[in-house]
Amino acid sequence: MNLYNIVLSKLYEFKNEISKFIDQTFLKPNADEKSIMKFIEESDPLNFRSLVIPQSYVKLASEIAKTPIVTVISFPLGYSFTESKLKEIELAAANGAKEVDVVSNIILIKSDKWSQYRDEIHSLINIAHSLGLKIKVIIETGLLTRDEIIKASRIIEEEGADFIKTCTGFGPRGVIVSDIILIKMSTRGKVGIKASGGIRTALDAITYILMGASCIGTSSGISIVKEAEELSQNLVIHR
Repeated sequence: MNLYNIVLSKLYEFKNEISKFIDQTFLKPNADEKSIMKFIEESDPLNFRSLVIPQSYVKLASEIAKTPIVTVISFPLGYSFTESKLKEIELAAANGAKEVDVVSNIILIKSDKWSQYRDEIHSLINIAHSLGLKIKVIIETGLLTRDEIIKASRIIEEEGADFIKTCTGFGPRGVIVSDIILIKMSTRGKVGIKASGGIRTALDAITYILMGASCIGTSSGISIVKEAEELSQNLVIHR
């Protein structure tokens, strides 16, 4: 079976399940309360894995949404003090978040300060887990070399993160297939992978899941769910 048929087969299998893989995201810098409320209202009925929103709206969202709320930490650049990130994680937990997506300090990677990088990752994971939160560590793959992706991923897996996340969506590029393969190979599949950045179609989402992604980060979750339903109906017609 070729890749085309594999993707279509998986799409048919996931036709009513794809939303459960999606972290439906709303992180626009010009967001206001009205637009966030509308986002929750439209997204909540679709059974997404989570809704990802700015920190300042976590409390409001967690009070009205049935979907688990995730927020971002040190977003999107990641070079704030570790102590600041730890405080942000504490506030996220206190206001009702169930998970945090934390941007790691890329400067430490680029400066070849791997011991300091590991220290930060250890601290971030430790506090998140102590507060009952799952944690995804963002490495911004578009800024890293192949070897840097491998080394950062191994450290994050060894320190016990729940997921490695590829991109913020604000970097030089979004996720590419080789990112998922490199992370999967370097961690021996021992950590979840969140593919994020530029995923806008159901076929893209299914492809990344097939490549090894555990979940998908996208602001296009609603249209992806609709597209998956439409494509699966066409598949039934032509089977």
